[in-house]
Amino acid sequence: MKYFIKNETLIINGDFEALSTGINGGRCAVNCLFNHTVESEFDRVLPKEYLNSVASSHDIIEPYFGLLTAVDMDNLCVEIDEYMTVFVTAGITHPSPFRTKSIGTINIIIVARANVSEGAMAGAIITATEAKSKALIDMGFDFLGTTTDAVIIATENVAQKKLQNIEYSGSYTDFGSKITKAVTKCVKESIRKTHPEYR
Repeated sequence: MKYFIKNETLIINGDFEALSTGINGGRCAVNCLFNHTVESEFDRVLPKEYLNSVASSHDIIEPYFGLLTAVDMDNLCVEIDEYMTVFVTAGITHPSPFRTKSIGTINIIIVARANVSEGAMAGAIITATEAKSKALIDMGFDFLGTTTDAVIIATENVAQKKLQNIEYSGSYTDFGSKITKAVTKCVKESIRKTHPEYR
């Protein structure tokens, strides 16, 4: 896996098996994951077409998974441990209706260094979402996310017997607890960068 930021786009290249809740989401083998910053007034009727244009501008060839955010890539948080690399951009200007009321987006990309089962990949999305909500609650907010949040969980397609096999990813497992720790930290850090009033 290699990653870099170019023209307000986080680009993660590799040979991945991934599961995404994003615009062109699903489960697929992909060559690239990316997270692109749009203008704050972004209001595209055809977001898939816009995503394709972003990919084309970076010479990203299908298959890929892409996310869109209004958060500047200067406010990206990256956390690395022995299991994974976690990338988070977090904006909170449009809280979800899970509170009494309101383009902020919290995008989470997890690239695991392990052989993660399909069930554990799906479970990782739940664990990451719980961690995101925990971070918001810890910071004193009365909502659990925004209206456009997305999560990607990916594993690299490398045949290495030394990689650990992950069958479960609930928050009580070692893998899940690592997700919780990294996502909680990164959501808080990115919010504080994006919204200095919450530092």
